[in-house]
This record gives sequence, C-alpha cells and structure tokens, in this order.
Amino acid sequence: MRKLFSADTFRMFHSSWFWLCLGGMLAMSVGFIVMQHTAMDYEVPLSRVIFLPMSFYGVATAALLSLFIGEDFSDGFIRNKIVAGHSRHSIFISNLIVSWLACIVIYLSVVFFTTMIGRTLFEVDFTVELFLQYLFLGIGMCIAYGCIYCSITMLCGNKVTATLLCMGLAFFMLFACLHTNQTMVQPEYKNGVPNPAYVDGVVKTVYAVLHDLNPFGQAAQLSAMEVFDPVRWFICDLGWVLAAGIGCAFFNRKNIQ
Repeated sequence: MRKLFSADTFRMFHSSWFWLCLGGMLAMSVGFIVMQHTAMDYEVPLSRVIFLPMSFYGVATAALLSLFIGEDFSDGFIRNKIVAGHSRHSIFISNLIVSWLACIVIYLSVVFFTTMIGRTLFEVDFTVELFLQYLFLGIGMCIAYGCIYCSITMLCGNKVTATLLCMGLAFFMLFACLHTNQTMVQPEYKNGVPNPAYVDGVVKTVYAVLHDLNPFGQAAQLSAMEVFDPVRWFICDLGWVLAAGIGCAFFNRKNIQ
C-alpha cells in the first residue's frame, strides 16, 4: 500500500493535468483580484476576495481527477496494479487519498496566493484566527470533492465517460448551489413587507442540508466567509467519506477489462 501510494503521489504531482489545474486556478484568482480592485468605486474588504476563486474550484477538480485517474484505465495501469498483486481495496484507497492531497494542495496554494496579493490591495477585515477557521473548513470541502470525483471515475472505468460524468455533475451542483444559496440568503422582510421568497421551518432545514451537502454550497459560504452551521458542514463532509467507502465496496466487485 505504501509503495502504491508513493507511486500514485509521484504521478499526480508530475502530471500535466495537475499543473494545468493549478495554473488555471491561479489565473482565475488573478482575474478575480483585478476585477474586484478595478470594478468597484469603494475599498473592497479582503474577506470578499480571499475565497472567491473557490466558486469554480469544483469544476477544475472535476476535470483534474477524472482525467488523471481515468488514465489508469485507458493506459492499463489498473490492470497492471492488480497483476502486480495490489488489492482492489488498496488501489481505490490510494487513488482516494491522492485525490484528497491534490485537491488540498491546489486549494491551499490558491488561497495563500490570493491572500498574499490581496492584502496589499484590499482592506484586511478579519483576524488570523477567523481566517484559519475558514481555511480548515475548506479542507473538508476539498475532501468532499475528492470523494465524489474519485469514486465516480473509479466506478466508471473509462476516462472519456468519467470526464463527461464528473463535469456534468460539477455544473449540476453549481446550478443547484445557486438555487439553494439564493433561497438561504432571503430576508424575512423586504422594505417592511413579508418576502414571499423567504422560507422557514422544515423547508429551510432541508435547503440548508442540501446546501451544505453540496461542496459548491460550501464554496459559496467560504466565498462570503459566512458559514451557516460548521457542525452540519463537518457531518456532510463525513457523509461523503462514507459514500466513498461504499464506492470502494462496489469497486471490489467491478469487472475490469
């Protein structure tokens, strides 16, 4: 397992897909910084910028993981690993952990890059302690993305199909996030009159769970630096880890050509 994980980690960080994903996210960070710095006629707080690139982070990692892990199938690496004596369980777990690691490295690189550039251009309006709290919550988001995209690709077993599925799911989750986020931020009253779009009670609880369960919903909360319920966030991320465990069980039964 240790040698398998070392080999997968080496491949990931020497993969052109990883560096393209990281470069694309850094370029997106620069774009958001320029947009916020030049488009506003007032001093923008850093809290509105620091996690803003995470809005499309899920799309970038969908492409990265589906293409990288999909190459294991298209190039015959999965079959060679099994022939070499590695169990399917260890192959799945190794790819899952490498997926988490790649997502976290890209996430931290982009956040610290945005922070270093942004603190010279925007008003710093939060403490180090608050920043670290949100930073660690974001790591949970990275793990959720890794669980989803790695499991889909491992169970699909075809690079092209896995990429289409992961990218399609990423955009679906993005649009679902836009809907749930719009609902969650609705005030009870607008201009002194009841807001018909406002929801409460069980309906709002359902929307809140769906929003936290969706990694794009977590990214939206990071972007605003306003988390509705950190405990529920953690439970939802744990749920994705358990779902990946189920995916591992299905992979053990998969017919690999």
